[in-house]
Amino acid sequence: LAVTVFAGLYAGLLFLIFLLPAISDGIARLMFSDPGGVAQTDDAMRESRALQAQGDYVGAVESLRQVVTEDSHNRLAWAEMAKIQTNQLEDSEGALAMLTEALDGREWEVDDAAFFMFRISEVHLKNMDNRDAAVQILQQVCTIFPETRHSANATHQLRELGAL
Repeated sequence: LAVTVFAGLYAGLLFLIFLLPAISDGIARLMFSDPGGVAQTDDAMRESRALQAQGDYVGAVESLRQVVTEDSHNRLAWAEMAKIQTNQLEDSEGALAMLTEALDGREWEVDDAAFFMFRISEVHLKNMDNRDAAVQILQQVCTIFPETRHSANATHQLRELGAL
């Protein structure tokens, strides 16, 4: 009887020390890991971030261009290129060309396409002081995505611009 109790206690102790942590780690990895989305994007964009930190904005854009060459649906890379173009390089026309290339060159989900259109409108309005072009893009959002929150957001912005 004592040997059975001792063996049971020993087995329970081994379970608590080795098996239970391994099971909980497996469950945590299953629930919280990213099977290829954000983690791979972060790795691909690491070089660009390093170049930005060094002040090499042209190099950062070139690095991001490589990222979108490998994954043309990487919305984050496209947006980051446009952001660098407008904020650091002060090249709003280059940013517009980049955003237009991203939007026109491939099929996007509705949210992604609307994101690019709103960004194009923002660059026209805030960086190029071209209200008419911004209004035109917002009207396109309303036409292309009727009955969506994107259309509602575009309508709100059109009202704020006095275009409605």
